[in-house]
Amino acid sequence: MEVRAIRTIDAPPDRVFAFLEEPDRHWQLMGRRLEPLRTYDGQRSQARLRGPLGIHRTLWIEMAGVRPPLELIGRVEAGRGQTVGTVRWIIHPLPGAAPESGRSNVELIAGTVVSGWLDRLLLVFGGARWLRESLKLVLEQLERELGGAAPPDRGVAPPEPEPRD
Repeated sequence: MEVRAIRTIDAPPDRVFAFLEEPDRHWQLMGRRLEPLRTYDGQRSQARLRGPLGIHRTLWIEMAGVRPPLELIGRVEAGRGQTVGTVRWIIHPLPGAAPESGRSNVELIAGTVVSGWLDRLLLVFGGARWLRESLKLVLEQLERELGGAAPPDRGVAPPEPEPRD
């Protein structure tokens, strides 16, 4: 199963890539739907995904591939390895636009390699739709982070501020 979303971002591909190549920046793109548990240690990070119907999944996330400035691939594991998936970011200059326009098409793809029974059930009964909407919200937040869009009016929570020492 594969779910995708695409959005034109008002930033050149190298700037989009520079933001995304720092794995811990991804937390701020999902708002309340993703709670960081362990920061990226050079190999992997851990987060809790808050899904539909109040269901939570603990995820282990690792960087699986990088092709600067066009693509990043992550590997995601949930349910003690019962579910394994990928997250791909594909970044392209806006077709037909002058290079100095600084706009990119950013595609975000979440795919399942292996699914445990619970995750298969969730995907069939609304989880795929929830995931597709989540990918769209992530791309909206990415554009806001890069300075290109106003906040949506759909109740998306802004990232929580980090505590100060």
